[in-house]
Amino acid sequence: MAYRSSLRSGMKIQGALAAALMLGSWLGTASAAELPAATAKYLQQAHLSADIMKGIDQELAVPEDWIAGARREGTVRIIGEWDPKQFAIINAPFAERYPWLKVVHTQASTMNARAVAPLVAFKQGQYIADIVTGFGGAVPDYKKENALVDLSALPGLANAIDGVNDPDNGWAGIKARYWCMAYNTRAVKTEDLPATWEDLLTNPVWRNGEIGIGNRPQLWALMLRNAKGREWLDDYLKKFFDVLKPQFRGEGMEAVLGIMVAGEFNAILPAAADTVRAFENKGAPISWHCPDPVPFLATQMGILAGNPHLNAAKMWANWMLSREAQLGQFIAEGSPPVNKALQVPELTVYPEKTIGRHLVQGREEQVPEVYAMWRQYWK
Repeated sequence: MAYRSSLRSGMKIQGALAAALMLGSWLGTASAAELPAATAKYLQQAHLSADIMKGIDQELAVPEDWIAGARREGTVRIIGEWDPKQFAIINAPFAERYPWLKVVHTQASTMNARAVAPLVAFKQGQYIADIVTGFGGAVPDYKKENALVDLSALPGLANAIDGVNDPDNGWAGIKARYWCMAYNTRAVKTEDLPATWEDLLTNPVWRNGEIGIGNRPQLWALMLRNAKGREWLDDYLKKFFDVLKPQFRGEGMEAVLGIMVAGEFNAILPAAADTVRAFENKGAPISWHCPDPVPFLATQMGILAGNPHLNAAKMWANWMLSREAQLGQFIAEGSPPVNKALQVPELTVYPEKTIGRHLVQGREEQVPEVYAMWRQYWK
């Protein structure tokens, strides 16, 4: 009897082990059980397997002295555009992994509060944040004041798609927004969509006011300047305005999409892919298209030099570049991730028009030059 009881117990244990092995095989190396509960939830919401997080522990590995320093500091302060609900979603996995580190986020919806105020404080020897995000227009000012930590030591920099980070390592891109053209699907044939930016000039269907244009050269022309050079852009803009004779639109870019849908013109430039998809999801006759190369704008993240929580800031910044944080950000606000491992259809707006394409971002030092070209034509 004792033998049979022992045998039954052994069989139960073997069965449990087999079930556990099967479950581990199904979930992959980074099983849902090994991940923070928030991350497992986000994977389920995005309809993704836990396999996409395989190797996340290695991705999040940082030097031991960063961790020891962050424990002493106890806090990291971040300023950005996220509202409190969005940030809570994004930061939840980090809070599970590092419950001993207090993360304080301040929402700043204006450029002045988000970018100018931290720099003014820095110049006075004070800190209202350790990490700044979304400070793109002020990047030259930050660099002039040597206000940014060199981020080359962050292991997570290597995980980004090409062109998303500052070549000088002053900032890292944490999310991408793609800017190209929106068009009215009732008025435009698929075969007329331009494969390249040059094709836009040669097809007569885009001429005589059939394209509306917003006063936003920094969202597309700046990127083309970086990709193709100054002379190319100078020549292109001249032909663009002389040949196409676009409609000049002074409304906000989202409002202009509604005007295009109403039929006043057939296409608008520039238009953000995520905004166009929101219109499309509501039933509007609209879609998004991008000639080659694809302009995109990265939201910047930088660490302020000399801040009192430097180790904690490096830990959080490195985590923000990880698949885990990028997934949380997508769940929180729908922003396409910049992590190479997350370039999948489930996490991208119009994936067939962005994934695998030639992406190009602008350079802040070229902004004055592009605006000078643009002002020759903008009425």
